[in-house]
Parts: sequence; structure tokens; C-alpha cells
Amino acid sequence: MSIEDRVRRILSAVLESDYPPGTPVTREAEPKWDSLKHVEVIFAVEDEFGIQLDEDRMARIQSLDDIVKAVEAGDAP
Repeated sequence: MSIEDRVRRILSAVLESDYPPGTPVTREAEPKWDSLKHVEVIFAVEDEFGIQLDEDRMARIQSLDDIVKAVEAGDAP
């Protein structure tokens, strides 16, 4: 399973919505992705990939693609 697929699965679980492959997912377009859900998403991503995102990177994440880039950057603790 690719990083994008794993992140998409996390977003689907946390936001309780279905995001088929190829569907862009952004905070702006998803009303369920509020500040509390954002924290849940970040924690789930950190757990799934064994990374720790710094506060600046967490604040900049606005989409599925942003999460994938953060994981690919390998922000290990």
C-alpha cells in the first residue's frame, strides 16, 4: 500500500468520510476537518508512520498531499 493510500485511509477513518483514489482532500473543502480533527489526523499519521511532525509543519498541513510530502520528508523523531 502506498503512502498516499495509507494517508487516505487515515483521513477516511478520522473524518468518517470516503475518499476514493484520485479525489483531492483539503481542509478547505472538507467541513469535518476542523482544528480538533486536524490534531487527530496528525496523531494518527505519526503513529502509522513512526514519525514526529514539528509544530510548524503541522500548522502548514492543509491537504492529503501535504501529509504525504511530510511523511516522504521522513520527519523522524
